[in-house]
Amino acid sequence: NLASVSGAKGAVLVFFRSAAWCPFCQAQLIALREAQAPLAAKGYALVAISYDTPEVLAQFKARRAIGYTLLSDEGSRTIKAFKIVDPQYPPGHRAHGVPQPAIFVVSRAGVVQAKLAEEGYRNRPPVSAVIGAVEAAAGRP
Repeated sequence: NLASVSGAKGAVLVFFRSAAWCPFCQAQLIALREAQAPLAAKGYALVAISYDTPEVLAQFKARRAIGYTLLSDEGSRTIKAFKIVDPQYPPGHRAHGVPQPAIFVVSRAGVVQAKLAEEGYRNRPPVSAVIGAVEAAAGRP
């Protein structure tokens, strides 16, 4: 649940397609290593979520020295709840259930304080934009 992965003020939830086969996601996850400490200093935990299996995420985390939480959303239940399922992949396709990449800043109470997303799956918000969104959210009650 959200409380178990949040920092004192909340969490930055990064929805990504796949650590196994999406090079844009892999690059984003590696770049976000730089955001973990500044976000933690502001009271927010960094959490990345994908439809990948726990094994795929654990291998990627170990291979790329990821220090923040990677969560498996097999079945895409959370991805569906956030209404970000990528509609271009029909049932039966290997990518069915992947999210449209997005980042949500969420308070401990579950209130979405900010959403960051770019057009398409190739472009991702820079780390500076993620930190800026948290700085803006941190000033809210």
